[in-house]
Amino acid sequence: MSSQKGNVVRSRPQKHQNTFSFKNDKFDKSVQTKKINAKLHDGVCQHCKEVLEWRVKYSKYRPLSKPKKCPSCN
Repeated sequence: MSSQKGNVVRSRPQKHQNTFSFKNDKFDKSVQTKKINAKLHDGVCQHCKEVLEWRVKYSKYRPLSKPKKCPSCN
């Protein structure tokens, strides 16, 4: 069993491999999705920028009603 403690050696390759990358606008063609994809994330630290870009890429981004502050971005 692969979840056993100490069983770190794998004898076979990965069973399923992704053949194409995720597209966040494949089925959702809404105006809000287009705005989110076009938005530039400037004025934030590198870490926050990477988080925001990941969220947009995988359809996890939700626009905030009020601006939020990051302690490391100040």
